[in-house]
Formats: sequence, structure tokens, C-alpha cells
Amino acid sequence: MGARTEAIRQRGTGKREDKSGNYAVAEAKRVAILVLGDIGRSPRMQYHAISLARAGYLVDFIGYAGAKPMNEVLSAPGIALHHVRVLPQPTSAPKALFYIYAPFKVLYQICALFWVLLAGIQRPRYILVQNPPAIPTLLVAQICAFMIGARLIIDWHNYGHTILALKLGPAHPVVSLATCGRLIVLHDKAPKHFKHLSAPEIQKLWTRLLDDPQMAGLRRLLPDTSDASDAASEQTSLLTQRLCDGKVAMRKNRPMLLVSSTSWTADEDFSVLLEALKTYDLAAQSKSNGSNLPSLAVLITGKGPLRAFYEEQIGRLRLASVCIVTAWLSAEDYPLLLGSADLGISLHTSSSGLDLPMKVVDMLGCGTPVCAYGFSCIRELVTERNGLVFSDAAELAQQIQSLACQLANQRGPYQRLLRGAEDFRCIDWDSNYAPVLQMLAEAVG
Repeated sequence: MGARTEAIRQRGTGKREDKSGNYAVAEAKRVAILVLGDIGRSPRMQYHAISLARAGYLVDFIGYAGAKPMNEVLSAPGIALHHVRVLPQPTSAPKALFYIYAPFKVLYQICALFWVLLAGIQRPRYILVQNPPAIPTLLVAQICAFMIGARLIIDWHNYGHTILALKLGPAHPVVSLATCGRLIVLHDKAPKHFKHLSAPEIQKLWTRLLDDPQMAGLRRLLPDTSDASDAASEQTSLLTQRLCDGKVAMRKNRPMLLVSSTSWTADEDFSVLLEALKTYDLAAQSKSNGSNLPSLAVLITGKGPLRAFYEEQIGRLRLASVCIVTAWLSAEDYPLLLGSADLGISLHTSSSGLDLPMKVVDMLGCGTPVCAYGFSCIRELVTERNGLVFSDAAELAQQIQSLACQLANQRGPYQRLLRGAEDFRCIDWDSNYAPVLQMLAEAVG
């Protein structure tokens, strides 16, 4: 069949040793998590795996190899990774061949998923699958769950059955599937270690990040220390400085740090951000502008098919007060970056109009206010207390300017949004996950 899995860490007997040294059969606490994508770039499903493993479940995590998963996923004794081999995609073949390749790819995926769920792992008590995407993972998971007597758990990824009913109609089979069992609405929340960084933590982070070649473009925003001693130069970073009394504080005349994360796909139009930054740059350079706008350090993180296209556009920009870099950060550095930022930017538009972007959850979970592109349900997440919603480049430019010129004003709009974003993270992923663990415990009992 050609489909095989590569098990990264095998647990052998399917038994685990408790703290007293006794062995207990763990069949009732075995979960298969299915991701039709790169495991390392599926943070929500990694959070599922970590939470389940912490609660004593044995987790078989199935998906594609690629980016490095979180360290806790790799080190947890209760989590085993199973990589499904990806079918090579033709890159220079005639267009007609792609019409043949597409259905063959789906057939290959179906066979590979059947193989790993029915023969590649020990029989799970539960199969957890994220929807969307529904093809072919949801169908395969349903059939396999029926064949082996497992319970199917569907993570609707911010879809509720009531919202689905509004979009698809109450009689739609997908809505029926969502309501046929016990439904727990698990809104995305960031993990507990996500937080807004203090000035000393920001100093430590950016002293290290500025040594990364990906960040080279941001170094021009560092203050001129050519006349200072080497020791004085080392005390100043992109956003912070060490004072005479040894304390670290945010430095005066520092740039405002904007961060956006993306998969570089067509549902995120980064030309909107680039146009907004050009407008901001003109305003910052205008002699008639009395608001004294700070420089902008803009970091866009992520991987995807349109990255090179937008990097070429960025390279053609000639901006005096705005510096833009693209980078790929580790899973450990990503939340630190968000926690050091002044403002997060989301260009996610949602092809369905129903799903809420995980990147915004991460930003708010780090206590960082957000400017988000508007679509039908985004205000369920981005409220007037923690962010702003824009509809075009001009509105985004205006929002950035209004926040930038009031950055340090304790009674200004930016500080109000900062406090609202901090309130958002009062409930983290772990506390939000308790109903799921309770549901599983009741089912086992």
C-alpha cells in the first residue's frame, strides 16, 4: 500500500508503572490524536496531548513530520509520535497531472490513516480528531472508531453547533453529528506559561534574538552607541536599557514592536499590513505631524507558500521609520516574542467566517493587545477591552498611529487595551481543559 508510519517513541507493552511500582493496564486511558498536518505546527493539538498525558493518559500522536514539536511533547513519557509519510507532490508536471494527483492524494491519505489507526498503534479507547479539515480525517476516524469500539472526540476548533446551525442549517448532517453526543465548548486559551514579559525578561530575550541572523534588519533601530564604552553598549537592547542603579527598564525613544504570525497562505492578505506600514511611515516622517510617532519594529513569523512572494515585496520597500523582518522561531521562543511585543496584528480572514484565529488567542494569552482583520465572528474574541478591528489598510494605519503616540500614557487607549489583554489570560488552557478531563473520567468510570 505504500503507507507506513514512523513511530518516534514506542511504549511497548501498553502498561505504565505508577508511583508505587505497580503496573496497571492502561487500555481505558489510551487516546489517539489525529492531525492531517505538521504536528509541530499544530499547537492546539499539542496542548491536547500535553494535558491528556499530564492526566495519566497514554497518547498516540499521529500526523506529519516537519517543524519541531514542543519540548514537553517530545519529553513526555506518555506521548508517542507516529509520523505518517507524506506523498511527494509533483512540482514541474503538466497542469492536467494535478487533476489526477489530487484524488490519488486523498486515497493515499485514507489508506495511510486506516493503516496507522487499525494496525500501527495499540487500540485506543478514544480517537481525537480536529475538524476542520474534515476530508478525509473525520470520515476515517468515524469508521475506525466504529470498527474498534473507540469513542470519537471531535475538536471543532472554535466551532459551536449553534454557530454551525446558523451557517449550514439545523438539519445539516454535520450539525446533527455535533449535537448527537455530549458537547463541551472548549474555547481556545493559551497555556499557563504564556505571559507578558517584564523589562528584565525582554532584555534577556532580545539580547539573544538580535544575534540571530533573521533579526539582522532590526539592528538599525538600536541607539547609536559608537561613542559609548563597550560595557555601556552591552546594557542597551532593542527595547530596554540597564539604568545606573542596575535596574532594567524600557528605554526612552524605543521602537514600538509589532508582531504578526502567519502560515503565509491566501486567506491572509499581507498587502493590507504593508500598505498600512507605508502610510504610518509617511506620517512619522511628516514635519507637520506633531504626535512624535515612534519607529516601528515589525516581526512577521511563520512558514508557508507565499512567504517568498511577500518577502520580495518587503525588500522593495524603502521605509525610514519602519523596519520589517520575517523569521521562524522555535516553539519555546514564540510565546516569549509575543510577550515582549507591544501590539499583535492578525490578518486572518476565515474562509468560513466561523473559526477564530489561534494566533489571536496566543497574542491575548500573552497579554498583548491585538489589531485584527474584521470578519463575522472575530468580535467574540477581540473586544473593545483588548483590541481593535479593522476593515482595510487605511483603518489599520490609523489604529497603529493612535496607539503608538499614546504608548506610555497610563490613561491612554493603549494602556487600557493592555489591561484588557491581561484580563483575557486569567483563564488559561489548563483550567479551561478541566471539563474535557471530567467527561473522559466519567466515560471510563
